[in-house]
Amino acid sequence: MRLYRWFLIFFSAFSLFAANRDVQYIEGDVLVKFISPEIKPETNPKVRSLNLIPAKRFRSFPSLHYFKIPSGLDTKKVVEELSSDPDILYAEPNYIYKALIEPDDTYYGNQWGLTKISAPSGWDKTAGSSEVIIAVIDSGIDYNHPDLSDNVWTDSENNPGYNAIKNNSNPMDDNSHGTHCSGIIGAIGNNGIGVCGVNWTIKIMALKFLDATGNGTLADAIECIDYVIRRKDEGEKIVATSNSWGGYVYSSSLYDAIARLAEKGILFVAAAGNSSRNNDVTPLYPASYNLHNIISVAGSDQNDNRSYFSNYGRTTVHIAAPGSSIYSTILSEGYGYKSGTSMATPFVAGVAGLLTSLTDETNAETLKYWILSGITRLPQWTNLSITGGRLNVYESLRVASLPDYIMPARNFKVEKAPGGIQLTWDIPEGANYVIIRRAEETFPSHWEEGVLVYTGGDTSYIDEDIEEGKPYYYTIWAYYGMDQQIEEDRISSACYAYTNSPPMRPECISPADESEGVSLTPLLKATGFVDPDNDYHIASHWQIASDGNFSNIVWNSITSATTEITVPSGVLSYSTKYYWRVRYQDENDEWSDWSIAWSFTTKGSSSGGGGGGGCFIATAAFGTPIAEEVIKLKDFRDKYLMKSRAGRTFVRWYYRHSPKIAEYIRQRKWAKILVRASLRPILWIVSKID
Repeated sequence: MRLYRWFLIFFSAFSLFAANRDVQYIEGDVLVKFISPEIKPETNPKVRSLNLIPAKRFRSFPSLHYFKIPSGLDTKKVVEELSSDPDILYAEPNYIYKALIEPDDTYYGNQWGLTKISAPSGWDKTAGSSEVIIAVIDSGIDYNHPDLSDNVWTDSENNPGYNAIKNNSNPMDDNSHGTHCSGIIGAIGNNGIGVCGVNWTIKIMALKFLDATGNGTLADAIECIDYVIRRKDEGEKIVATSNSWGGYVYSSSLYDAIARLAEKGILFVAAAGNSSRNNDVTPLYPASYNLHNIISVAGSDQNDNRSYFSNYGRTTVHIAAPGSSIYSTILSEGYGYKSGTSMATPFVAGVAGLLTSLTDETNAETLKYWILSGITRLPQWTNLSITGGRLNVYESLRVASLPDYIMPARNFKVEKAPGGIQLTWDIPEGANYVIIRRAEETFPSHWEEGVLVYTGGDTSYIDEDIEEGKPYYYTIWAYYGMDQQIEEDRISSACYAYTNSPPMRPECISPADESEGVSLTPLLKATGFVDPDNDYHIASHWQIASDGNFSNIVWNSITSATTEITVPSGVLSYSTKYYWRVRYQDENDEWSDWSIAWSFTTKGSSSGGGGGGGCFIATAAFGTPIAEEVIKLKDFRDKYLMKSRAGRTFVRWYYRHSPKIAEYIRQRKWAKILVRASLRPILWIVSKID
């Protein structure tokens, strides 16, 4: 009976503390349940020693009593003291429960993105501050919009910002793009109309460099950044800029301008782009600049998958945020849907504003760390971004609120071992124990989600409750409390690991899908190797087929660990459509899925049916395809060889084998001299035939 009672005490206390992620209660109140209604509170030694004052008894629950705690005593400590009494089943604070209302803005129900990123939970901590400024570098803002006007920043002369196009202080939006982004950051919350932003209260600085068509110049963009820096120097509390624009041209001046923002401690949040490209391979700027104050943002949909249009990048894109069908403010007091990484970007910039309003921190690197540390990790993003996760407002705010000594577990790894899965980690100094949770579909994002695998103070554990070949997702937290009553201000941010998985499926890069005029010896290139188990890349498997089902394979090669390979000569034919794919192998001999096959068509044997192409050996020897000697040989081929069956057979044989020989000649001076000498007699014969 006594053992049973202790289990009840433990699980009751644990569930009540742990179930409230944002624990709020009336300081000075405590509820106590005794193990029997026969026990009189006034005779209990703990109640008497703490001088608890009876406030209420509950007729239907005769063992439950409500007490007032004398001033000067800490409620949590009183609860801990009472819980140790064997006559008390449990004790707990007088928690505050709130009606689960949403903002009363008319179209809040259309704003799926805010719920997805746990903004409503975050608003219990802060909904923003009018002292915090986010600069929106865009097409301007409709600063008269009723759902934005009170949240628009103004200077001492009541100007809402700067128009770099016209060099004046009227950044009125004539495109709607900037107004839509601004509504995501800071449409006024809980005002009974329209929508609400990530921040209900904020100051948005309007900076216009995009025109009515959505285009803007580099010079105007830098003018806007300069304006931000000047205002920062004047004492304005600018914490971040939101930048939903970009291009595929590297600019040193733009790089330097953003680096200057970094010196001022200003976060630069940038859209990753809408071309469905890999930014690791084809960088989009400014999102792909390697600067520590930049956060590059991809777009996600309502199912947490990559928005079909969104760029991505395992080493260049930091985080995902909602980007598909986002409802926000538009021109003429209106509201509407827009999609793009343009929409994902202000969600992240808005969280920077919330973090500053909660902590008063303005440093870009610190804000970036909190934002990225608070992500919800998602398996489908593992190969697509640096963090492998999506924005989470609540968790970022929680991590930002932790004391400095609350550090996460480090070097969390999972590896297959005899009889199970070996988990190892480094426990931080000061932590009392770690909590490890496991799930089979996705990473546990909270210390109450998934299966509890381990809790304790060791640095390794073997999880035996697994099935071979099944994927498992593990999350670990370090806890700095002494008991099982988990308090969120004593538990670290999460770390993740993934096991029983093959490498992530690579993606084709080049030749791009449906490419034409491809060389007979193309360079095949794919995305880098990524293995959630942290296994090594040991082999790559390449295939080319003449059909999309790969039933007729013309080239099959298993190579050492590589992400690119040149197809050898003699494999491909002219004017032919091929399909190619690749997969990777890890050190446990597990293969990834095949990449989605891409097709390409090789170039014609003579650039479209006769003249101009080929003659690889002659071109290599004479240095250019427009050399007189090369042109004579091409003419002879087209006029005579291509007119007979025997000649066409020779040409096909020649074009299959000559590229490799030509490459050898091109790299050696002596070979060029020798081949030129060998071709002279042939050229003399050709000239006589003509």
